Parts: sequence; structure tokens; C-alpha cells
Amino acid sequence: MIDSGMDLARLNFSHGDHQSHEQTFNNLRNLCDELAIGIDISGPKIRLGKLEEKITLQRDETVILTTRDVVGKGNLLPINYANLPKELKPNMSIYINDGLVKLNTESIVDDEITCKVLDGGEISSRKGVNIPKADLSIRVPTKKDIIDIEKACDLETDFLFISFVRSIADLRKVKEIVASKTKKDIHLIAKIEHKDSLNSIKEITSFCDGLMVARGDLAIEVGSAKVPVLQKQLIQLGMSMAKPVIVATQMLESMTKETLPTRAEASDVAHAVFDGADALMLSAETATGKHPLQVLKVMNEIILEAEKNLALDRPLVADSEASIGKEIGIAAVKLAQRMSVKAIIALTQTGYSASMVSRNRENFPIYAVTHNHDTKRTARLYWGVKPIIHEFEEDYDKLVFNVIKKLHKDKYLDMRDNVVLVAGSMVGISGKTHTIQLLNVDETLSNEN
Repeated sequence: MIDSGMDLARLNFSHGDHQSHEQTFNNLRNLCDELAIGIDISGPKIRLGKLEEKITLQRDETVILTTRDVVGKGNLLPINYANLPKELKPNMSIYINDGLVKLNTESIVDDEITCKVLDGGEISSRKGVNIPKADLSIRVPTKKDIIDIEKACDLETDFLFISFVRSIADLRKVKEIVASKTKKDIHLIAKIEHKDSLNSIKEITSFCDGLMVARGDLAIEVGSAKVPVLQKQLIQLGMSMAKPVIVATQMLESMTKETLPTRAEASDVAHAVFDGADALMLSAETATGKHPLQVLKVMNEIILEAEKNLALDRPLVADSEASIGKEIGIAAVKLAQRMSVKAIIALTQTGYSASMVSRNRENFPIYAVTHNHDTKRTARLYWGVKPIIHEFEEDYDKLVFNVIKKLHKDKYLDMRDNVVLVAGSMVGISGKTHTIQLLNVDETLSNEN
């Protein structure tokens, strides 16, 4: 899968146990140190409990949801949120399995919720449950989340995916837990899937390290018709703030069983690229599907074809909150366009310089040269960025010479190529981008002292 184009592996802590996840995590690290790894915490996600077997619910059938710890069978379905009977009301809609099944609450007695099936379908153990109209008290982080976050810190994951973020306060609590457990800069990705998150989306985007457009739960919360527009808006917001955006859910869903995608799925993947998404995520397709390698190959082919046909006359990303780094990024891209350079090189410790260029979504390869192995992995999430490890020399001119020499030796650059280079005013200062240079490979390598 790594050879087929996987840049980031996501471990979903909603399923499995810590022992199995740790084994998978270590296997991935040992197999490829450059691969980024993210851990997805459950958040306040309501799920069905364990079912004896898959159940197909029929329209107008009566089912009972219970918070008791039982194995579900027949019309009795366990659910994992103990306070649900207290927080529900009659005539509320309940959606199961990404909205494929719809129930309507009829009565609530003690720990049992009696419902009528409005839209039938197949359900199985641990399927997700959504109740958009209910004002549930459960928030991020739950008790399980805290345990999972602490484990993620112990493993030194690169990313934490935070489910069902509703406000910046949720992210602050997670960040406090992370800071208390590790000195590693674990990047927080806010999953946008709850309608409340849209009320403070700018603050959330500013605080976190990236967004995920979790289209399954988001569609249930706001309606499917609004999701394509929200996807575009969230990607634009991420670009304006230089925060990577992942698009997820049912990208190639039919390939859980089939060897080829539907035409609509292929278009969905391509349009996510055209929208400017930094990354696209596969979930069921590779986690439980029959053809994980084929799915990855197909997605990679669609992405590469879409990238060949991007509109190159788009205006560069505007932002009312200007900064030196953003203006340097725009200037670097404009210079690269005018001089028809081969690539843009970002000398970076944290990935900041690379992100300032990447946000403008041009078709130049961006080589993020860093001595930081954590940055080498996290920078893979940014649009167009190829991270490269290189130890930073104290002498800036010597560093630039050696970087150009390395890129030429590794066949990334030819002697006739021009490149634009960006870096902090002093490479030793992280999170700043103040320097821009236009360099010719031949001239640079001819100046060796």
C-alpha cells in the first residue's frame, strides 16, 4: 500500500484494542519510517453494541434500543450511551449506519427506547448512530478518548483525528491532555461532522493543525445536499489559513466489493482534487474491503490524472489576515510562474515554510527539506509537498549549496533547472518564512568554495 501511494495510515481507535493497535503502529513504523501515522479517537460517537448477527430491519417494524449491556438480537438493539433515554424525546429521528437506516422514537421507558423503522436496511455490530435534533450532553473528550489520547501519546503518533468537534473548547481540552503526556508536537486534525462546528469554524481551523471533511456524519447532521458546498468552503478556508484539509467518506465505496469504481465515484475523487483538497481518505474500502490494493491504485490514478488537468490560471489564495510568511509564499509562486522553474524548495524545521507555498495550489513540486524526522512525516499531508531529510549546516550558503547538490544527485533536478527557494530569515528560527531566492542549479553548483 505504501508503494501504491499511501502517505498516511489511520488507525481507528473506535474499533479494536490497544494491544492490536500498538502492534500495527510498530509494524508500520518499522516498515517505513517516512510514513505518517494518525490515530482517530472515537469522540462522543454513539454506536450500536454487539449484535449476535447482522440484522435487516424492515419498514414499519418496531425495534427497541436499550442501554443495557446485552448482545443484540431480533428487535432488541444495545446502544453505548447510558444517558440517551434521558436526552431523547418522542418523534425524534435516529439514523444508523451513515443514515442508511432511519428510526423514529415513539416512547421512552427507563433504559428502553421504542422506535418505528421508517427506512429499513442492514445493520451490524458497532455501527454509528446519529440523532441530529437531540442536544446531547456528551462532549469531546470522553473517558475513553482520554485513555486513547494517552495511548496515542505513548506511541508518539504524528496526527490525532478528533471526532465530533463542536467548538474550540473541545480541541483545547485535547491539546492540554497531549501537552501533559508528551513533548512531541502531535498535530490535531478536527473532524468536521457535527453541525455545531460550523458555527465557529474559523476559530476551530485557526486553532487546529488541519481539517477532515467527514462527509458521512456531516450529511446526516446538515443534509446531503449541503455537503458538496461545505466541502468546497472548508477546503477554501483551509487554504486561506494554510491548514491541510482531508476529504473522507465513501470516496470509492463500491470498491469494497467491486474491482472498479462507479463513474460517479471517479468524478467525486477528481472533483475533490479540483476543489483543492490536500488529501483524500479511504476507510471501509481498505479496512474491510475485498480489494484494498486495487482501490489504492485506482484512487492514485484518478488523482494523478486530475492533477494533470488543474486550472493553472486561478488567482492565488487571498487572505484578509496577511502575514510575512503568506506573502513570501505568494511571491514564491508568482516568481516560479514567471520563471518557469522546475520546483520550489522550502528549508523548514516545522513544515511552516512548505505550507505557505502549498496553500497556493500550483503544480510545481515543493521539496520540503528538513532535518526534523517528525516534520518529514507530517509534511506529507500538504498539497504537492515531497519531504526530504537533510542535516542543516550552520553556514546558510553552504546549506543551500548542499541541498541543491543533493536534489541534483537524487535526480530531482537537472543542471539547467531554475528553482525558487524559501526559508526563515534564519534557518534556526522555526515557524517563520522570510527569505526567497531564485537559483539556477548549474550556477549554484559552480560556486563551490
